[in-house]
Amino acid sequence: MSVIATVAVPAASFPLGSIVDPDADDTVTVETTVPTSEGIIPYLWVPSSISSSVVDTLESNSSVASVTTVDELDDSVLLKLEWDGRVNGLFEAIRRHETIVISAVGTADRWTLRARFPTSADLSAFYSECLERDVPIELVQLHEAVSPALERRFGLTRPQRDLIVEAYELGYFDVPRTTTLVELGDRLDVSDSAVSQRLRRGLTTLIESTLTLETASVTDPDASESATGTDR
Repeated sequence: MSVIATVAVPAASFPLGSIVDPDADDTVTVETTVPTSEGIIPYLWVPSSISSSVVDTLESNSSVASVTTVDELDDSVLLKLEWDGRVNGLFEAIRRHETIVISAVGTADRWTLRARFPTSADLSAFYSECLERDVPIELVQLHEAVSPALERRFGLTRPQRDLIVEAYELGYFDVPRTTTLVELGDRLDVSDSAVSQRLRRGLTTLIESTLTLETASVTDPDASESATGTDR
């Protein structure tokens, strides 16, 4: 069974490096990246306010062959990067172990990647190879690879579950937020209003199937009497 893991590396150890101003709270995100024989060509979402400086930084990166603007929204710009083949150990390890990068978020200090590995052995080999290549990688969290039979767990539809997980991974629930409904909609190819409705319905279903059941069991008069032995 495949394994999904969240790993983190310092910005200096990531092929894109630190493209965000250390004094800013901006974040950039990478679209899903599948390793191919031609190499890894990520699509990078950056805030419009820093897009010019990011492009300048990327164009000065000796490993980047070209940077192209693919799309522009009100507050974000989508860039396409092509590499000249001289990438560091992290990308080489990703290619060698057939890793699919589900999402990646970069700040001035570090990059956090959520990736799928064919097996747990591939994850272990990937981790070991990164260390051997002097890439200071950190295993942040292991995730469950959900089978189709469990997609409706907690009453959630697959789109609702995917959206809630994506929002969590990209920092929508953080304070301050590091992503927006518009950005989530762009990643999932739906409108921001649809994202808002889906997120609200999904969270309502999740609360109803977990927290409200727990509250009901605690506040239920019969359960309370049984627990305390009090005769009303």
